[in-house]
Order: sequence, then structure tokens, then C-alpha cells
Amino acid sequence: MTMRRRVDVNLDELDQIIDRSTRAPLSESEGQKLKTALHAMADRLLRKRNTEKTMAVLAPDGTPTGTPETSESVPADHGRNSAAAFKGANRIAIAHATLHSGDKCPECLRGNVYRQKEPATLVGFVGHAPLEETVFEMERLRCNACGEVFTADEPETAGPDEIR
Repeated sequence: MTMRRRVDVNLDELDQIIDRSTRAPLSESEGQKLKTALHAMADRLLRKRNTEKTMAVLAPDGTPTGTPETSESVPADHGRNSAAAFKGANRIAIAHATLHSGDKCPECLRGNVYRQKEPATLVGFVGHAPLEETVFEMERLRCNACGEVFTADEPETAGPDEIR
């Protein structure tokens, strides 16, 4: 692997060199600075960056190595637990403060809003000896004309965003 040498480019200095070149010929050092900067920029533009190594993707015989041989599926949630995973949690239903199912949509004024099957969920943790969690289920209402979704505000007892 060839290492790129670091080229420090001072744009103000290059601007001054170019301005002087319109009045007088360039000195040897000024011409060399312009060449170095130009070649460094051209090298960055022309060279393709490849961060994936062939040996990580292909076996020595040329077959792909990244295909799983077992039929086990990888979980889609990447290790995060959904609100449904907290079976023993206290559940608090929170109604929307200003809207109710069947009210006129405040956004488009044409349709009506209706309760959705799944509420918006927020899991709050309190650090007692055994961990205690609370799931807040904020009511969500959706307009049948414009599709706008209105979610109830989070309660103040949910705590700051940093602890969630």
C-alpha cells in the first residue's frame, strides 16, 4: 500500500502567487508550490477510494465469504427492546390534550381525526434497586382527509430526554 504524503496548502499564498504571475513570471519555488498543490488536488479527484478489501469479501478460491450458511435470521431490531418487551412495566395511557376521535382536523379543516390502533410509546426508566420502567402510551389521532397524525404531548413525569 502506498502512503500519501501530506501536502499543506495555504490558499492565501496560492492566490498571491497567481496574482503576481499575471504581472511577472513565477519564481522556481512558486511554480513548484503551484504544481504540488495542483497534483495533490488531481490525485484526490482521480483516485477511487476503496475501503473494502477483496480478502474480506472473497475466499482464496474466489467464492464469496459473507453468505451465512445457517438459516438463522438476524433480529431486525439490532438489540433494542420495544415497549412491548417490558411486560411488568407500569402502563399509563395519555389522551390528546385538545383533540378527540371524530373531531375536525385542525390542519386541513376537511376531514375528521380518528384514533390509531398503535399509540406512540415512550419508555422511561427510574433507577431503583431493581430497575423500574414506565411505558407512556400517548394517544395518536389521524385525519382521514390529509393523513396528518396528531400525538398527545409527553407527560412532564417522563423526565428529561437524557435519561431515556
